[in-house]
Amino acid sequence: MHPIVEFLKEIDRHPDQSPRELLDTILRESRAYTTAEAGTIFLVRSDPTDPSRNKWLDPMSLQNDAIPLEPAQFVVPVDKTSIAGYVAATGESVLIEDAYDIPADAPYSLNKSFDAATGYRTRSIACIALRTPDGAVNTVVQLINRIGPAGSPVAFDREQTEFIAAAGMIITGAIERAEMVDRLAAQNRDLSERTARIEALQAETQSALLKAEKSDRAKSEFLACIGHELRTPLNAIIGFSELLRNEGFGPLGHPSYREFAGEVTSGGHRLLAMVEDILGIVQAETGTVDCTDDGDAAYGCIVDTCRAWFEEAAEKNIVFSAEISDFPADCLLHVPHLRSALDRLIDNAIKFTLAGGEIEVTAGPANGGGLIVEISDTGVGMSEDDVGQALAPFGQADTTLSRSYEGAGLGLTLASALTRGMRGELGIESETDKGTKITLTFPASGGADSKRVASPPALQMWVSG
Repeated sequence: MHPIVEFLKEIDRHPDQSPRELLDTILRESRAYTTAEAGTIFLVRSDPTDPSRNKWLDPMSLQNDAIPLEPAQFVVPVDKTSIAGYVAATGESVLIEDAYDIPADAPYSLNKSFDAATGYRTRSIACIALRTPDGAVNTVVQLINRIGPAGSPVAFDREQTEFIAAAGMIITGAIERAEMVDRLAAQNRDLSERTARIEALQAETQSALLKAEKSDRAKSEFLACIGHELRTPLNAIIGFSELLRNEGFGPLGHPSYREFAGEVTSGGHRLLAMVEDILGIVQAETGTVDCTDDGDAAYGCIVDTCRAWFEEAAEKNIVFSAEISDFPADCLLHVPHLRSALDRLIDNAIKFTLAGGEIEVTAGPANGGGLIVEISDTGVGMSEDDVGQALAPFGQADTTLSRSYEGAGLGLTLASALTRGMRGELGIESETDKGTKITLTFPASGGADSKRVASPPALQMWVSG
């Protein structure tokens, strides 16, 4: 068997070798085939991010039977000044009998710094260009000091070096495969690490969600418990204070007692309303309700709710109008939730609208089916930041509003929670000192026989203070 065949078989014997292991094998077999004492194998490198940068040679394997070698810490420019650089630049293999006797007109020269530092004597050199199938030089094999049969230095055999060059496509193909496998293995390791990190983050997120859900349940249970515990003494306070105010067991004597009892009653009612709002938020956020498409009931709910607030609007000299027309029957609603949400929103509109202002409630079919209800006012309004704060649990747009208009600011929060409980959406458009528009949109039932409620084509109501 020809030595070059045995050479190639040895290179291909271990396909699972890393690129560096393969390059060590290639250099070792090249040296064995040519009886070289030492050698270096270079890979041609380039910067894909900077095409203008010159290519360079990266020493991937260094071997020397005469002296120990440290890992390579240098690169060689791909140009004609050095022997390996010349071969990489031109693609021409070079044979040199004595590296210290290179002709003066040669474009390349020997860098003697290695010899000077180690005491080594470089004599014969075979520098071989290995080409890829497309003709590009991507590997340079530099063999040094061929040893003859008698152990003395001799020149490299041209036929041997030509055989190595001729096998270049096979060798470079093996190198490219090894580098590709190595890149894929690195990518796979990176992917595995990322997957592990993602799984760890998912586990942490899931754990955090479970903790958050547990905490939320605990909070809701606590608030519900506190609310129920507060109801009983508040009802007692309100009942006894009303009894005192009305002098149920006879005259109190001084009229101030009746006034004080009235204040206690009023404060108790406000506190009870706050407790009811808190409980309502908790129930709306945690409970589920069955929504129906009873348009008649929803229509009556909106009409009755608007009528219930007319008197209070009139007392503040606010113009209150309601227009409910062409009412859809295919909307999914829970009437108690709808009434409670409208109560809070209209109460807010009246509370934050000054005398002489206007409030308008409209209701009708939404685009694509379902119901849309709008409550507009010319009140104090809110900034963009205030809107987000107002919708936060137990938040209010501005603490000064709480002092000026009374209340814990839970109306919007509760209305929003109730609307979500009906699979609806609550939107807010507001501008400071100009007013606010609340839009409630409820989905359609999706029934094929969707119809509209047989009610008056338009219902309009006005109350002027």
